[in-house]
Amino acid sequence: MVRLLLPILIGLVALVSIEFSGVMAWLLAQPTSILLAGLALLSGIVLALSKSVANQADRVSELIGQPYGTLVLTAAVMTIELALVASTMLTGESNPTLARDSMFSVVMIALTGVTGICNVLAAIRRGTVGSDGQVDTSQMAAPNLLGALTYWDLISTMCVLALVIPNFSRSTTEANFSTPVNVVLSVVAFGVYAIFLTAQMGRYRSLYTERENLIVAVAGGGEALEKLETDNNDLPLWKASSLLVTGLLVVCLIAESMGQLIETGITDLGLPSSLAGVLVAMLILAPEALNAIQAASHGEVQRSINTLYGSVVATVSLTVPAVLVLGGITGTDVILGLEPFEMVLLALTLILSYPHARLTGIEGLMKLVIFLFWILLQVA
Repeated sequence: MVRLLLPILIGLVALVSIEFSGVMAWLLAQPTSILLAGLALLSGIVLALSKSVANQADRVSELIGQPYGTLVLTAAVMTIELALVASTMLTGESNPTLARDSMFSVVMIALTGVTGICNVLAAIRRGTVGSDGQVDTSQMAAPNLLGALTYWDLISTMCVLALVIPNFSRSTTEANFSTPVNVVLSVVAFGVYAIFLTAQMGRYRSLYTERENLIVAVAGGGEALEKLETDNNDLPLWKASSLLVTGLLVVCLIAESMGQLIETGITDLGLPSSLAGVLVAMLILAPEALNAIQAASHGEVQRSINTLYGSVVATVSLTVPAVLVLGGITGTDVILGLEPFEMVLLALTLILSYPHARLTGIEGLMKLVIFLFWILLQVA
């Protein structure tokens, strides 16, 4: 138990040092090399914490099964992300593109960078060559195709409605809808997500479990699946869940507190300020990313999809209603439409995100290429 608590305690010490001591002011006044060293140290702490959170998410998944396990992680991340966005809108400077940039960063990091890595890892692990020198396609990595397609339908629909169509709205002069249309968009986004969750946790639960587990369960009368979900758990559910949520909260708070350091370091290096938001988003998504990568490295393709695609669906479906309501309350303008080059990248990302029945790794490499160019366009 001490080993599990150690990363959280280190993270709490770092968070308290940042918030309640002069460490932040001291680092900001230092030369770029020292500031970057401080950033590297804090990033290492965040990654260690994220690894701990990912491990606890694995324990929760084993205890309560799929897709509930990944839903716990997604719900915790979304709650904290929405709290951070709301806090910025209520107390920070007016930034009409805050929600749009946040959502797009999550979409690109999850669907290109992390999904690309997961596809490659899963393909390498499962793409064994038979004695005749040929790849046995039946043994290749594969998602639960119907469940993956459902995610893709939701993601493509909501991303286009929330991030592309506002640029073509004739009811306003900015990349947004009129108030009545925004009300409809908010109700639809929230309603669709609620219906999806009901189906995912109800009669269609089997569509979001590992394909191999279903085959084994049917062949063995369900005993193998039950064994998979109950073995190798050395913590009760409430302890694993508490460690997961606490660690995740500390990760997100440290990442948010590092925003000023990241922005200063980027400015000192002469890089565009938009890159700061991308780096903060990467740190906040680190627990989910590590959890998905761990799953893919074990050959659990559907669990990695549940984590990453589920995060994107939740981000778009819940952030849009939240920021539109907050924008109306605070009188803050909200711009949803992406820039032209971002719309093209989003379209290409959605095309390549269409689920494959089997993974070869090439689809993952292409997603990583898109991620690379997205980062380059942030820097250029």
